[in-house]
Amino acid sequence: MVFFSIRPPGRRPPRAPPGGPDHAVLDTVLFPGTAFLELAIQAGDQVGCDRVEELTLQAPLILPERGAVTLQLVVDAPDEDGHRTLNVYSRPEDADRELPWTRHATGVLAVGAAEGSYDLGGAWPPPGAEPIEVEDLYERFAAGGFGYGPSFQGLRAAWLRGDEVFAEVRPAQEQQSAATGYGLHPALLDAALHTIALAPTFQDGEGRLPFSWTGVSLHAAGAGEVRVRLTPGGADTVALTVADSIGRPVATVESLVLRKRPEQLGDAATTGGDTLYRLDWVAADTSAAVPERYPAGSWGLLGDDDFKLVGLDAHTYRDLDALPADPAAMPATVLVPCAPEPQGVADAVRTATHRALALVRAWLTEERFADSRLVFITRGAVATTPGAEVPDLAHAAVWGLVRSAQSENPDRFVLVDLDEHEGSVGALPTALALDEPQLAVRQGDITVARLATTPAPDTAPPAWDPEGTVLVTGATGTIGGVIARHLVAEGGVRHLLLAGRRGPDAEGAAELRSELAELGAEVTLAACDVADREALAALLATVPAAHPLTAVVHTAGVLDDGVVSSLTPERMDRVLRPKVDAALALYELTRDLDLSALVLFSSIAGTFGGMGQGNYSAANAFLDAFAQHCRAQGRPVQSHAWGLWAQRSDMTGKLAGADLNRLARGGIVPFSSADGARLFDAARAVDAAVVLPMRLDTAGLGGRSGDVPALLRGLVKAAPAKPARRTAAGTGTGTGAGAGAASARPEGLKQHLSSLPEAERGRFLLDLVRTTVAGVLGFDSVAAVDAERGLLDLGFDSLTAVELRNQLGKATGRRLPVTLLFDYPTSTAIAAYLEAEIAPETFTAASMAFPELDALESNLARVATDEEARSTLASRLQDLLVRLGQGPEDAEDAVAGRIDAASDDEIFDFIENELGLS
Repeated sequence: MVFFSIRPPGRRPPRAPPGGPDHAVLDTVLFPGTAFLELAIQAGDQVGCDRVEELTLQAPLILPERGAVTLQLVVDAPDEDGHRTLNVYSRPEDADRELPWTRHATGVLAVGAAEGSYDLGGAWPPPGAEPIEVEDLYERFAAGGFGYGPSFQGLRAAWLRGDEVFAEVRPAQEQQSAATGYGLHPALLDAALHTIALAPTFQDGEGRLPFSWTGVSLHAAGAGEVRVRLTPGGADTVALTVADSIGRPVATVESLVLRKRPEQLGDAATTGGDTLYRLDWVAADTSAAVPERYPAGSWGLLGDDDFKLVGLDAHTYRDLDALPADPAAMPATVLVPCAPEPQGVADAVRTATHRALALVRAWLTEERFADSRLVFITRGAVATTPGAEVPDLAHAAVWGLVRSAQSENPDRFVLVDLDEHEGSVGALPTALALDEPQLAVRQGDITVARLATTPAPDTAPPAWDPEGTVLVTGATGTIGGVIARHLVAEGGVRHLLLAGRRGPDAEGAAELRSELAELGAEVTLAACDVADREALAALLATVPAAHPLTAVVHTAGVLDDGVVSSLTPERMDRVLRPKVDAALALYELTRDLDLSALVLFSSIAGTFGGMGQGNYSAANAFLDAFAQHCRAQGRPVQSHAWGLWAQRSDMTGKLAGADLNRLARGGIVPFSSADGARLFDAARAVDAAVVLPMRLDTAGLGGRSGDVPALLRGLVKAAPAKPARRTAAGTGTGTGAGAGAASARPEGLKQHLSSLPEAERGRFLLDLVRTTVAGVLGFDSVAAVDAERGLLDLGFDSLTAVELRNQLGKATGRRLPVTLLFDYPTSTAIAAYLEAEIAPETFTAASMAFPELDALESNLARVATDEEARSTLASRLQDLLVRLGQGPEDAEDAVAGRIDAASDDEIFDFIENELGLS
């Protein structure tokens, strides 16, 4: 039995379905029936069930005007058929523990989702469908007692063909942005059900509510806008087909039984955060290794073997230029040993990152390396256990740089950290056969990087000394100012030394000092480049003996963003300096002082590898490693790797809509300055060298598509046999239509293309490209993407060009060129390129038959005992033969008499011999 507790609206986690004043019946705010279905789908995902066999709503959940409601889902163990019973309960959050739970829904989860239909992927609206007026639809609903607010008013257009209703559902932009957190957003599905009122069958003036769902399969997650077909199936029963904005299947509802709206909703129906994170290194599942992907014999090793990688079956090459010129002869894996630099830390960081940057840029530039991967092997660049030392700080920064390269160029780079144990090198073949971008091997044991939650301790953080002075660097910046105010207002600090490059001349500096003085603090504003050791020493000498320096908060930093292929050593150094040099100077110049805290403001970019932030990722990865290094020596140094602050600063003010959408797709949710100040205290209370204060939406991290980033697999649990769904196209701002396009499984895409007439393939691919473009740029609709307009004119830059390439590459199963957008500058040009690339392997006559053969095979067991099934099989085989070039009469002769008495094996022998397929 599995329990799921879901916190209520206002304090619910991101994946909890919405319910609020936008959804009311008879002036009573209800938790939507579609939200119960979403909960069932989520629960099924967690236990490996991809189909809601049935779900019946027993009592409405009325949301209170005040207070909150706790929901509980209970999933029973599977029966002999693999079916699991599901029940959904609620009770008020502040209720006595003895108060019984109220059951609102009961159902059955199963395995074996129905195949999605591409029926809505052709001409749109469908031929023969007549438009229906929907402009005043929601006014009519309100008059009938159904109150739908803006988030539920998504029905935009509708058509009628016979009894069938076709519709387009597209909520407001903010609702589309939220769709990424759901399988099928409840407000979107609810709006799809508004088509019921348009069907001739239900033109009796009676309002209806969902009652019992049967045979619900979700084929794609995160749709922000959809096409809908509603088919009445009898008295108060409908079937529903939902597709994304280019007609690919999103969901199938085999049957939904409706019930008429009650006259009243009685009280008996009942009413029913932020977390800190850390980076863990956990034992790898070596059973998942696939050695044949990258056999050890196909390895290359750059440089000599001074790194002691003895015993490896690898050919040694002097440098990249010495690798084979013929791509076919290229090693599948090229190892780069990274020996520690024998120089001062700051210089070593620059030397190591410059060398790694040169390798990464060269690797991405040459096409002969396109199908190989570059593996950076370090020793002691990461700490895999709490309190462990990080001896190689220079290559810790390289890890940050390469993490960004991995984000921008999936599957091209791997990071491995070894210890000196003789078994660790021997474990490399197994480690590199895993689908993991970051690994560490200790004592021969393979570990992998995983993000984990760190609940804030119940204890308060260490108190600040009211008589001591606290130095805040970067204090005239937005975040530095927030922290300075918090130290005085909440921390009781009375003596502040605020340092910034411009000091008192910085914008807002005088106002900040006045504000802090009014709060009772003595404030000194100083112009100082803290990365300049001499200038910093002079500044520290000004601290009065009566109020000695007792703590430092280092918030300073700069950005110089660009994709890794555009970075230069100069751009690296500009960003490294205020992080690396300043942190080293602060540590060394305060080493003899009795500091209670040295807090370094880092960024999650160092852990996640920010796209377009290779230099910034390197700088922050160094800070995290440096804090671990210092803490291992007993020094009170802590690194806070911050997530996204909502308040714009000099560093985040340049983030465009596409940048914020990309972060949202990665699950990064901004937090307010007030929350940031609170997280600062919570992080300080944690006894750890590195803490990640951030807000993370784990629902948006790819779990529904089966494509969870490796770093997050510890947070988004992948249940056995969990359905691997793509993300729907047309997900709108925040997920982006492109997110859906990119997450489509290449096999399904190719099968669909094979089934299309030749004239329609190009149009479908163009829709795919335009949808992806709209998502990457954060457009509200694909209509904003002119197929012939240059993509650079639409707003693409080097970073969004990388994202477009990656998403289209994932959708098509092709490794697309780095210069895709520049070689093919319009949506039309890219679509033509994709058609030409995919066509040779997809549009053969034989491959056109694959979807049909899959269907035949899945139903073959029925053929042996079902006369109708045999007749259908014969008919379909005749059709296939015609499609493969035979005349109708020849096809009929070939099939006639061959099926009636044939066994299963004989039928497939016939398929192989007659159709030329296996």
